[in-house]
Amino acid sequence: MVKNKLSIIMTAYNVANYISSAIDSVVAQTNQNFNLIIVDDCSTDQTQKIIRLYEKKYDWISVVCHTQNSGVSASRNTGLAMADGKLVTFIDGDDWVEPDYVDHFLDIFNDNDVDMVTCGFFNENENGKVKNKIAKRQTSIVGRDEAVKQIIKMTGTVMGYTWNKAYVRSIIDDNNLGFQTDLDLMEDQVFNVEYATVARKFYLDNIPLYHYVSRKGSITQKFAMENVRDVGVARMKVYKTIRDSTRSEKDEI
Repeated sequence: MVKNKLSIIMTAYNVANYISSAIDSVVAQTNQNFNLIIVDDCSTDQTQKIIRLYEKKYDWISVVCHTQNSGVSASRNTGLAMADGKLVTFIDGDDWVEPDYVDHFLDIFNDNDVDMVTCGFFNENENGKVKNKIAKRQTSIVGRDEAVKQIIKMTGTVMGYTWNKAYVRSIIDDNNLGFQTDLDLMEDQVFNVEYATVARKFYLDNIPLYHYVSRKGSITQKFAMENVRDVGVARMKVYKTIRDSTRSEKDEI
């Protein structure tokens, strides 16, 4: 009997041209022990129409549509509130995954006593050209300090993303973790550091299973003063989380 189930939270906002590819890549998973929660953040294109069609076709797809645009953090929080799997991961509505994406996470969680599992990724442009170097497969089980170090690094295959990681939902719930809605950038890194400071062991794997597509006009492609503010605020929150965690560990000794 498979003891774990994965809840996949897919966030979407005006991705009508890409959302079908994202969902189809989930439909094609070799391991079907998951459910998909699609959260639309009040799209103004055909995104909602498309995802409603998929919801009608597959009973393991649930759709919720925000009545006002609230940002990706709010969308992920909505998905977390709906998740019922023991494990949870995130996919952006304009990206896609390899067929063994789900199987990778479930197999490793079934075989190892860990609180987070990672995978590698392809960083592609809109034409499908891979921009990052794909290294030979490496795996390791690390503790909290090394996990945080890898999460806050600006290079490597771990970094601060959520879509290349799977989490234990009870750890998120028990510690009231969520995504901070006052940040449009690096909100995922803040979440990952907060999660890592209350988790124990981390399975790091660089096998590339997620296709992150860099698109012109995306928020990470834009450089504006408010983005500079978000980066600064996020870094302060990361520093404070690490500092407070270190203090509490010392208090326990």
